[in-house]
Amino acid sequence: VPLGAQATNGMLLEGYGPVATGMGGASMATENGVAAATNNPATLGLAGAGSRLDLALGMLGPRVSSQAGPWRADSSGTSYWMPALGYSRSDGRLTWGVAMFAQGGMGTEYGADSFLAMGSGQPVRSELGVARLLFPVAWRLDDATSLGASFDLVRATLDMRMAASGAQLAGMVTGAGGNLAMALGPLGGAGWARIDFS
Repeated sequence: VPLGAQATNGMLLEGYGPVATGMGGASMATENGVAAATNNPATLGLAGAGSRLDLALGMLGPRVSSQAGPWRADSSGTSYWMPALGYSRSDGRLTWGVAMFAQGGMGTEYGADSFLAMGSGQPVRSELGVARLLFPVAWRLDDATSLGASFDLVRATLDMRMAASGAQLAGMVTGAGGNLAMALGPLGGAGWARIDFS
């Protein structure tokens, strides 16, 4: 059972799969199960003959807070679960498989009464998630050399529900025309504006 780390990188985790994670992320030249699909598909060639099914569940537990002058808010977004599963089959020198991994993600959640809501009375939240579906294949040339490749499909999601001053929101627009351009002037004087998509 690994001890908690005091650092966080939600987009590139320290390891994928229980074997690599248990070794601090080491996975480039060691047999680490079906997680090889995302770590290094050539290491699938190190597995023995037969089929393998791997299941894993990781958790990213950030502690995030925001402060501006005397105001402070703590995020209630403290648990982000990262599932993974994979299947591989070795027949002689050829190994192939399919795997799904949560590459990473993270977010924050602040209450409607926090200073980050800017008086809007609405909660403030963000969440980014990235998942990968992989189809790896490895060919073992000899006892010391394997070649691997993987077809990788990636899906990312982003939720943003936040308040900003009118000037901050208007400053995010890098080019505008028509009705949007005409609205930017009055928007700049607004006490708060809402970005809300989920």
